[in-house]
Amino acid sequence: MVFHIAVTDDIPADAQKLAGDIRRIFSNYPQHHVSIQVFDSAESMLSFGAGSFQMAFLDILMDGMNGIELAKKLRAADINMLIVFLTSSPEYAFEAFPVHPFDYLVKPYPDEDLQRVLSEAVRALQLEETVFPIRAAYTSYQVPAASIVSAVAQGHSVELNMEDGQTIRSIMTFAEIRTLLLTEPRFLESNRGVIVNMDHVASLEKGVLHLSDRSVFSLRTRNRGELISQFTQYQISRLKRG
Repeated sequence: MVFHIAVTDDIPADAQKLAGDIRRIFSNYPQHHVSIQVFDSAESMLSFGAGSFQMAFLDILMDGMNGIELAKKLRAADINMLIVFLTSSPEYAFEAFPVHPFDYLVKPYPDEDLQRVLSEAVRALQLEETVFPIRAAYTSYQVPAASIVSAVAQGHSVELNMEDGQTIRSIMTFAEIRTLLLTEPRFLESNRGVIVNMDHVASLEKGVLHLSDRSVFSLRTRNRGELISQFTQYQISRLKRG
């Protein structure tokens, strides 16, 4: 699973330190990846896109729009975003309460406090992720939808190519896998025996999908226009979400 996190602080050194600490702590979660965007003002984060992140660390006292005002706008755009306030004094906690923050970190924060916040955030965000039960030989997996790059029929089995580079060879039929994956709008049956996760499509060029793991799949000729339309509409919906 990929976690998209924003750090907004008008003190560059503080922002970079926090981003570095988050990356270091996430190295203890090899099954997850973290993408961090650092902003030096509330305005710059809003212009980037409020819906682009699952979690945001916001300094309360900033020049221009402060962290609490920013949080209100973020909350209006995404009710589920996890918001963590950074403050040099806990006295501002009461003012921030109406925004329903996930947590607070008082500067300078102890490392164990940040570890606790991130550990709780990982658990909270995982609960929101769709998980598919996938049967393999002699075992079974609970596979997060976001971690699947593509599913490809291989004879009587199906290979699930994962974002971490691993491959799960399922003993389920392609029809069974298809029934599971296509309940999620992110998946597109691009060709016979091939389903791709559109969140992992890097580009679409001349009817060919280039995926984040560098695999390449052609859209089937029959109904290609409908497939391109489906892909385009999904990407537009992603943009609307941020």
